Amino acid sequence: MDRRFVIAALISAGWTTQAAAESDLSKVIKAVTASKGGLTASQADSGLREALSLGAAAAVTRVARTDGYWGDSLIRIPLPDTLSKVQRTLKPLGLSGALDDVHLKMNRAAETAAPVAKGLFIDAIKALTIQDAIGIVKGGPTSGTQYLQKATTPRLTTLFTPPIETALQETGAVQALDRAIKRNGLNGYIKKEPKVYLSEFAVGKALGGLFHYVGTEETAIRTDPAKRTSAILKAVFG
Repeated sequence: MDRRFVIAALISAGWTTQAAAESDLSKVIKAVTASKGGLTASQADSGLREALSLGAAAAVTRVARTDGYWGDSLIRIPLPDTLSKVQRTLKPLGLSGALDDVHLKMNRAAETAAPVAKGLFIDAIKALTIQDAIGIVKGGPTSGTQYLQKATTPRLTTLFTPPIETALQETGAVQALDRAIKRNGLNGYIKKEPKVYLSEFAVGKALGGLFHYVGTEETAIRTDPAKRTSAILKAVFG
């Protein structure tokens, strides 16, 4: 990649002076070319994209399976606070069955919806700009994840909602919540219709769990040699 072109792009992207652009570019080149033979800007760019792609794919695969959410205490989606309190109160009495059912099926719905994220992550990684790449290289161990989260959350929320709503309906979670509301006199606490109430909560928690593992995978690729499964990853992050 022509250095003059990169400098011009950096200035147009927000660096106000030639000197500032030169300084930042030098830092980035030094950070990503610290290997035995050195790396071109194109190789460094490829390495960053591959790392993000692998991390995102691994995260999606991890959560998009039976017990991906439910079987993982770190990202298991809890019941909303009001329902969780009632569940804890009723459980010792053996009366929490309806809420237990909602809890399980809400996690099953997230597992069903998760694969939709993969395509969006790929699109966001393809759209990386020079400025984005600089931020990721200069940032912390999950700076790439933060980029993906910022770039994809609005669209992911939109895309996750219909599958979550459908899955909640098909798995019986909406019906189970409706029964729990009626059985436990929760009408005054749940202001929205059960499908909307559950889906909004579940989507937020599902995305939080997904990005947790995108970040975990990114950190591992940056720090664990065993995770660098290609020559370009070894060169960029080794």
